Amino acid sequence: MKYIIVTKITLLVFLFFNLSNQAIGQTKTSGGEGYFMVGMQRIDIKNLNNILKQNNYPSLDENYTSIGGGGYGIINNFVIGGEGHGIIGSEVSNANYRLNLTAGYGIFNVGYLIYQVEGLRLFPVIGFGGGGIDLNIYEKSSLDFIDVLNNPKRGSSLSLGGLMLNFGLNGSYNIRFSKNGKDGGLIIGVSAGYTHFLKVGNWTLFENEISGGPKIGISGFYLRFSIGGGGAEKSSEMK
Repeated sequence: MKYIIVTKITLLVFLFFNLSNQAIGQTKTSGGEGYFMVGMQRIDIKNLNNILKQNNYPSLDENYTSIGGGGYGIINNFVIGGEGHGIIGSEVSNANYRLNLTAGYGIFNVGYLIYQVEGLRLFPVIGFGGGGIDLNIYEKSSLDFIDVLNNPKRGSSLSLGGLMLNFGLNGSYNIRFSKNGKDGGLIIGVSAGYTHFLKVGNWTLFENEISGGPKIGISGFYLRFSIGGGGAEKSSEMK
């Protein structure tokens, strides 16, 4: 499994630099943009689901809704910026328990414009950041206030943190509100890629470490759509 992940990352890095090298000779662009994003993020929770099944808990989905935003600065075709994403899953339950899993992460990205014509831009990115996962477990029962006071251990919230790697390909289209080589206005876009989660430490319960937890992570493919605004200006071609 580790070999497959390393191979994917190596191929993506090679593709990024290869495409960047091929982009020499295009028009220089500088500017910036900000946007809101929504889409789908896959999370690797197979090991967690195996443990849940063995202990009579419902299984969690591996596909989650991703909501976030970000921004980029463009300097002579180099793209520098960051994004933050919250990941929300649907609640699952059985006769005794309710479970939900949420996650979030922030990424600093660098990239390069490999294609641009009119308001259309295409650029790969490589990113690094951090993220975390929360697993919430609740007991299903009818309670009153005194029941909770007598036995408050009716649920748990387990957390796991780690480092994040991002490999993506972004496309955007600028609906221009200006002329004379300047792009400014509404931006719509799409992003697709792969994130890899590097676990740091153990699971925690109310900041107390718990050993023996399953290995899971925000590792998987994503697809997001974005809308925002910004502007850019083109200059002479590179020699």
